[in-house]
Amino acid sequence: MSDSSGFIKQQVASRLHRPDGSTQTTRAPAVWTLAHRGYSGSGRLDVWVYATKRDALREGAALAIACGLDSEEDQARRDFEAGRYQKVMDCYEKTHPETHLLRVQAAFLQSPG
Repeated sequence: MSDSSGFIKQQVASRLHRPDGSTQTTRAPAVWTLAHRGYSGSGRLDVWVYATKRDALREGAALAIACGLDSEEDQARRDFEAGRYQKVMDCYEKTHPETHLLRVQAAFLQSPG
């Protein structure tokens, strides 16, 4: 059995802003996921799990570049080298068909029962 403790961390699950100006934040255990649906796999959705959001964003940006950004590739490579991974992923989604997906998000774990 593998140790998943490095992957499961408390993340912000919700934030309630009240009229009186106070804020209530709820945290829950979650993992960071990278989801991709593209040309390969007949529309299959692939999901990977990462220990940190930054790791997931970096891998997602690398995947976006590997999947091809055509005329935007030079800017995407500069953004990647500068650590602007979300910009690379946003460019991928903007320049690819609506059926494609490349996203990083927290996946919250459900407690049994």
